[in-house]
Amino acid sequence: MERLWFSITDEFGLWSQISFEFEARLPLRNLIWKGGITQTAQFVSQLNARVVVNESVPEDATALLHIYLVALNDTESDTRKAEVRARAKAWSIRQKSPWLIVLVTNSEPPTQGPKFLNMRTTLLDRLRSDIGRKDSDHVVHLQHKQVESWNALFLAIRDQTVQGLEARTSVLGDEIRRMDANRMLPGWNYCKFFVTKERLADLYAALELWDAALAQYDELEAVYEQLPQAQSAWFTEFGASDDFTDLLNVHKKPYRQQLARNTITQFDFCVYLCGQQLRLLVEMKRYAEVVQRAQRLIDGLGAKMHNVSPMFRAAWTYSTCMNVVEICEGVQLAQDDATVRVLAVAKAEFLASARRQLDVLGTMCGRLPAGYLKRSNTRELTQDSESKASEPNLEPISNPVLAEALASDARFDQVYVRTCEQATQYYLDSGRKRFAQVMQGDIAQLHICRERWANAIRVLRPLIPETGDLNVMDVHLAEQQAVCERRLGHTTTCLLLVQRLISSARFLDSSAQSSYANMLEELAHEVPVSQYSTVLFRVGDIAVDYDSTSIAVNIHVQSDVPAALDVQRVEAVLVAGDNDAQQLEIVIDAHNVTLEPGSTRVALTTDSVSCAGRFEVQSVHIFVGNVEFRIPVSNANYRRFVRLNAHPAAPIIELRACANSLVVNIQPLVPIDSMRLWVHDAQSQSVFDDQCMVPEGYRVEDGALVVEAVESSASVEIGLARNPASGSITVYAEYTVDGDLRMLLDTDDIEFAMPVVLTARKLSTHTLLVRAQCSALAPVRVLELCMCDVSIEPVARFLQYGESVTTVCEAEGDKAAISVRFTMLMDAVRMCVYELVAKAASALKLDAHTRYVQRVVLAHVRRTIDAQATVCESRLVCEPVPTLMCGRDVSRLLSALLVVGAHINLDSGPVHTHHSTLSVQSLPIVRVTVSASQLCTVYEETPFVVRVQALCGKRLRVSLVSSQCMVAGAATQQVTIAQDAESMGSCELRFGLVPLVVGFVPVPEIICHEGGLDDQCEWTRVPTQVTSSPSLCVVQNKRFAACAANFFTHPLDLLKVRQQTMKGTGNGLVHVVRGVFAEGGMLGFYNGMSAAVLRQMTYSMARFATYEELKKRMSREDGSLPFYRMAAAGIVAGAVGGICGTPADIVLVRLQNDGSLPLAQRRNYKHAIDGLVQITRSEGPRGLFKGAVPNVSRAMLMTGAQLCSYDAFKDLLLSTPYFTNGLALHFSASLLSGFVATTITSPFDVVKTRVMNAGPTSPYRSLLQAMVLIVREEGVRALYKGWTPSFVRMAPQTVLTFIFLEQFRGLYWNSYARHNCVKFE
Repeated sequence: MERLWFSITDEFGLWSQISFEFEARLPLRNLIWKGGITQTAQFVSQLNARVVVNESVPEDATALLHIYLVALNDTESDTRKAEVRARAKAWSIRQKSPWLIVLVTNSEPPTQGPKFLNMRTTLLDRLRSDIGRKDSDHVVHLQHKQVESWNALFLAIRDQTVQGLEARTSVLGDEIRRMDANRMLPGWNYCKFFVTKERLADLYAALELWDAALAQYDELEAVYEQLPQAQSAWFTEFGASDDFTDLLNVHKKPYRQQLARNTITQFDFCVYLCGQQLRLLVEMKRYAEVVQRAQRLIDGLGAKMHNVSPMFRAAWTYSTCMNVVEICEGVQLAQDDATVRVLAVAKAEFLASARRQLDVLGTMCGRLPAGYLKRSNTRELTQDSESKASEPNLEPISNPVLAEALASDARFDQVYVRTCEQATQYYLDSGRKRFAQVMQGDIAQLHICRERWANAIRVLRPLIPETGDLNVMDVHLAEQQAVCERRLGHTTTCLLLVQRLISSARFLDSSAQSSYANMLEELAHEVPVSQYSTVLFRVGDIAVDYDSTSIAVNIHVQSDVPAALDVQRVEAVLVAGDNDAQQLEIVIDAHNVTLEPGSTRVALTTDSVSCAGRFEVQSVHIFVGNVEFRIPVSNANYRRFVRLNAHPAAPIIELRACANSLVVNIQPLVPIDSMRLWVHDAQSQSVFDDQCMVPEGYRVEDGALVVEAVESSASVEIGLARNPASGSITVYAEYTVDGDLRMLLDTDDIEFAMPVVLTARKLSTHTLLVRAQCSALAPVRVLELCMCDVSIEPVARFLQYGESVTTVCEAEGDKAAISVRFTMLMDAVRMCVYELVAKAASALKLDAHTRYVQRVVLAHVRRTIDAQATVCESRLVCEPVPTLMCGRDVSRLLSALLVVGAHINLDSGPVHTHHSTLSVQSLPIVRVTVSASQLCTVYEETPFVVRVQALCGKRLRVSLVSSQCMVAGAATQQVTIAQDAESMGSCELRFGLVPLVVGFVPVPEIICHEGGLDDQCEWTRVPTQVTSSPSLCVVQNKRFAACAANFFTHPLDLLKVRQQTMKGTGNGLVHVVRGVFAEGGMLGFYNGMSAAVLRQMTYSMARFATYEELKKRMSREDGSLPFYRMAAAGIVAGAVGGICGTPADIVLVRLQNDGSLPLAQRRNYKHAIDGLVQITRSEGPRGLFKGAVPNVSRAMLMTGAQLCSYDAFKDLLLSTPYFTNGLALHFSASLLSGFVATTITSPFDVVKTRVMNAGPTSPYRSLLQAMVLIVREEGVRALYKGWTPSFVRMAPQTVLTFIFLEQFRGLYWNSYARHNCVKFE
């Protein structure tokens, strides 16, 4: 950079007097001048210039101003004064740069003798006169003890300096333009042009006009790039001789002198030019451009080093990269984060480039093996590291650090590792973790080269992700770690790495893939026995081979191993059951399998287990050597199932319950050596125990029936000591065939309970009433009921649960021996279904699916059978067999059995006989005396109330009502007895009451006798219709359910009321929520809760009770209730509930809306009862029923829509195959009911809210007038204001009400069952 000087000539020894004050006023600041080629005004904030006294200015410096110090006073002679003036004038004539003569005195300028017209002149005037008029402003006076004089001096210095700078830049600009115009002429010299333009750049730099200075060098670089190759004579040669470059040290060589003499080399010129540019950029703190231009220099010169030795090129590149890093390190950064990241990336890149040069230099100098530069195959590199090349002759290297590093392996490794670690840190600072991994991989590569395996592993392990796919970089690092682990004998870790490498084979060449495939098989035999989850293998299609002679599943295994792999065993784990505690696992396998690359079909079989059903393929295991590769097949989101048939050679075991015994039929398909059979009931209790009665040749051990050799069909009847739980039973058998242990697992549905219950009641001393009642869910047909050789005729149809047949016979004593013969509907269905399926499967040649389809069809019939229609029509009534969601073969077989009910003979079932000896109990008797004159009732000690009512046509109705059932609900049986009142006189009727358990409530069945009271009279059975409905319990349950649901939905109801009472716009839901919260916080959402509870206790109880009662009274004789009757019952019930709940509803609306009113208009009810009292006092009793018409209208629609739609939706959903009676059904039906109810009642709800909130001065006169007024003022959409919060409230209100109702109902009946010993089905 060119230096600026103030040259001071002091011939009179004045500098010592003024030097301190003079230098204190330097540097000059805030200069404005028009300089440069553009002649634009430029601002110089500070001009740094040095002072030289009585010395010549250096050649590389520029004198801003020459100052001549003069001393004159009055005491000197005129000759002396003239001499001094002459010397000053001579000095001024010699100056070419701007100059200034300063007359230094201690006071006013000295005066000279008398002159023309007696006027006196000063020495300053005389001195100016000697210099000349045009240069008179170059002479100034300085009184060095006065501040004003100093200010005037430096003002003159500033003016002269600016003029000098303008003149100098003008001259240099003219010269540059002239030389640039002659560029294409012969004799033009680029080096001279460079020197001239550099002077201007130095001048700008001295003035701290960095941008202008940099522009000059950029123009010089552009001209250099445009130079033709023929004019390269301005440079001696390329001349790359110094490999240790300091870019900012421009004084390392005499670059400028060489340029002036045309002796500079192209290499030095490029380095010098780039150094000057970098120096200016550093001054401007443009560090991003510093690294960009440095990289451009390295790339540019590297491309031109054709004739330079590779070692010099690598050494110079290394030194230059490290020099740029040092430049960036030495910068005091005060930059933004983006600049810091850019510099961090740049330093990391230069360090990475330096590391690459170390690879080249290390290979040339014998510090690294010859194959190190390839770095594509780590295994080959380890082989090359074992035989290093001999030490070559080193070229002289001027960089001392590099020379020392290349002298020994230890020092080379230190420099190498330090360079990589620095680059790693800078990459991490800039957020480039992948590039940091590259640097760490280079360190590990060096450790591998030196056979420092443990150090390499320590570096590599944190770099490779533990899970997920590997990318290209991860594969390279994994290869390095695999080599190290193998060398250290870590076979387990090496095996895991090899698996991941093979799974990323797309990044490996074919030779590497083959090598790792062989290594996988070798390691599998070297590692200890272990299990791994692998990604090398995947499971494709899974299909069951039903035609096989064993259980066989074909699994397609997709192998990513690039070579054929010999596998000792492949097995699959199949799981049945959703509960972990009840899961059954089956293992099927195949031995000695070769897995080819790609897909391989593996046939897995087993003969040791037989279990038909649907199994989930949980996992597949591949055994190679000592390693078990586990392939998960199913997970929480994706599950794969297969259906297995029973083993074709497994024995067929059928169970049949019969009169406290269990019949076991065993049909072996192959001879069985021995068998142990376990049977567990629906409660997982063992059916067999030590108290069972077994035939000879069989025994029970540890809950298992032990059967010896079975070669043909065998049937064993086991007498049971207890009555097992009916339902789904589990059959488990272990048996041996030719010494091989095999297992069988099966399930079935068996009814252990006796389907017919026998009872005997004493009518008189010698007369008994014998009854056979159906106690099974499946219908039963009683064929014969006999006692003492007295029997009844077979019943023509099946009996359903609760129905019975009776007979009266003569017997004595307290004991009665009774026998009954009967058939069961499901026995006939089972026999016919099994026979139909077997025939259809044989015809279609699908015998392998016979047993599975038999179970499917039987389960379908059991699930869809219409028992009532079946017993009425004497044929099986069930839905067609579905064929969806089945395999092709099973669908064909099911299609042949589509209408299975038409082919089943209900009379084909086996006949069961049951003998029982019963204790005879007395029969309660009710006597009713009827006379012509009056009707009187006779009560006895019985739990029944007897009522007698006269009917028209001389008929009497005698009703027996169970007082015990009145608590739980009405249960009434009526018997109409034809009697002629005139001829009857006085008559006594006698009734015997037999308690039964039908449905939920104990109901008596009436046995009637007409005539006298003697014991020889004949007894007949009068059929009765039984209806039972615990209305009172249901009402209580629904009332409590409504209150519980209201607790959760009350905040939404409050928001709805606030929205409906607000007129105009700005009443959005969010606005209302904010207002309520601002008024009372979270408790504000429960304003009016007491009124809400009171409303539910009145409104809900009334409508629910009325609805239940009307449903009973409006039902048909068969118990069904049409939809229109249901809707009518709901509307009437809603009207009753609306009337009862209106007072509480008014209080609720006012309490909820009170917070939104002004303070003066608020009613301030304390609670619901206080609200009722205040309304009665202020508005009278009629005020409690204000808005009753819209409220009752809404209640009618609400109840009709809500209750009726709930029952309708419940029945509709139950008719689909997707719902059963449970929480999902209740939730879905109630949600749909809430939607219907909200939509229908929304207009009436808006009118009701407006009317109730209006107060004494209401503008609404009637329901219709209010609705018309609202539509006229606010539009039709106003009738649906608050629909969203209303639905949001109504939906959970309805859902919670009915869910709580169902739960309360279940709790009640469970409690009733515990107290009355009733079992609910």
